[in-house]
Amino acid sequence: PSPYWEFTQASGAASLTSAFSGSARFEFSAPDTWLVGVFKAHSYGNVFVRAKTSVSPNGTSGLICRLSDQGWYEFNISPNGTYSFLLGKWLAPDVARYAPILTAQSNLLAGVTEQEIGLLCEDNFLQGFVNGTLIRRVEVTNYGLTEGQVGLAGSSFTEVPASLSFEWISVSEK
Repeated sequence: PSPYWEFTQASGAASLTSAFSGSARFEFSAPDTWLVGVFKAHSYGNVFVRAKTSVSPNGTSGLICRLSDQGWYEFNISPNGTYSFLLGKWLAPDVARYAPILTAQSNLLAGVTEQEIGLLCEDNFLQGFVNGTLIRRVEVTNYGLTEGQVGLAGSSFTEVPASLSFEWISVSEK
């Protein structure tokens, strides 16, 4: 727990369980539940966010950049092999709407529950990394987000329970 972090549950019928002891751990007991954690201490334009995550097979782990009143970019991965770039926007407190920018599959993710993920937000491009390997570069010129806060994300699918942990997170301005 830190005064610099704010965690919000964006959907789900039951509250998340969280623990902070050397790592941040979240337990999802309801299906289709989203977690958004925002680092409130600084705003970034071009930034590289990395984290070491562990997620159960029925969930996602992700990173956020350029979060502002206009929305945010999010990069999520799942052990089912899926990754996605999303545009998020708050509709009301604790109610988020997501628009997919790109969803695809990668063999680097399939069946692997522990990964180092990275999201580079640089100029008009997003780049998603898994264990230091670039898996996709996406142009986001049309969305117009240029600066904002960074953070982490996670979700459960329709099958629960799901768990997610972040061992560490790193932020580097570019």
